[in-house]
Amino acid sequence: MPLQLSKSQEKKLGKLLVRGFTKKQLVVLESISKDKSKSITSAAKKISEERKIPLSTVKLDLKILERLEIIKKIEKQGLKKALMSRFGKLILQIISDYNDTRKNLEYLLSDKLLYLFKQIIKVET
Repeated sequence: MPLQLSKSQEKKLGKLLVRGFTKKQLVVLESISKDKSKSITSAAKKISEERKIPLSTVKLDLKILERLEIIKKIEKQGLKKALMSRFGKLILQIISDYNDTRKNLEYLLSDKLLYLFKQIIKVET
């Protein structure tokens, strides 16, 4: 039976997942989800160079994500590739939804604070 979560439960799970991974692991996870054509080695080097993360850290994070069954390594056309597992796609979607909600809330709050600040200035002048 599929797990049914309310919006509130999804947000709580999203928060938990974001805290459960390091920022670097989330960067690796997001990068793997976007770039399916490269070998594991070239993907790791690209992530390391573009995001200024030590290559050894990227490789370790790839191993951790594989052990957690969030990514899977396959051999295709003589190359070992890292792909998102079905479970990994679900995890990334929950994290993305949580981050999007948080960003929207931060934007709305900053917009509201700016409006209130302008109102205070008008009253004082």
